[in-house]
Amino acid sequence: MESKKVLFVTAMRLGDCLHILPIVSWFCKKYNTKIDWAICDNTPYYNELVEILSYEKFVNRVHIFQFSSIAEWKLPHSTCCFRPYSNISDTLNQKFDNYYDNVYCFGYDNQQYSTKQIKFFSEHFADEHGFGVDYEYVLDYGNIDYTYKNDSVKIDKLYSPQLKDFDAINLNQSNSIIKNLQLSAGAKDVVTVRTGAAIALSLARIPFKIKFIDSDYEWYKQLCHTITGGIEII
Repeated sequence: MESKKVLFVTAMRLGDCLHILPIVSWFCKKYNTKIDWAICDNTPYYNELVEILSYEKFVNRVHIFQFSSIAEWKLPHSTCCFRPYSNISDTLNQKFDNYYDNVYCFGYDNQQYSTKQIKFFSEHFADEHGFGVDYEYVLDYGNIDYTYKNDSVKIDKLYSPQLKDFDAINLNQSNSIIKNLQLSAGAKDVVTVRTGAAIALSLARIPFKIKFIDSDYEWYKQLCHTITGGIEII
């Protein structure tokens, strides 16, 4: 496997894609290799994902592609997450002149998700390919920034703010996601909501509080934060 050229493919939302990171870490440790990664440009906040991947030593390069130009189904973006529509390995590899020896696409079982049978996203994604999960994985975000060491900070959901009345410094302005992780790690405490930023905080092992407005917190915590540095509901 060391000599093979490997591509991992995610056409999902930011938080879903981040759950692939512990799988890639397991894969690269097991086979003593690095991988390339392909993401589609209609993934919400895909630039944030590209930035995170640029910090990961096991990622050689990142490709950006249009899902609708690859998949024959021509379905809306939301269905790219689901199996079997997530499997575009052959057609995508053709775009690269069959450069890759192995292409692994990731998506989840919609029925298992809707009936809450999925226990932890990383495990669910890994099982499809017979892979493992590196439970010791830590997302690399560089150096801690102690600018707000005496302050509480918040990372809200950009398209549906839920922390407007929460008294904390808002990190959702013009900062990159890596800068927000650095600031969160050095802050007195950080609060967020059910969003991709929460997954990034967990994988970075930065303890945080979450304002949870849904009724399925225990399932959500197991599904999204089995790997975490500490999470507290408020």
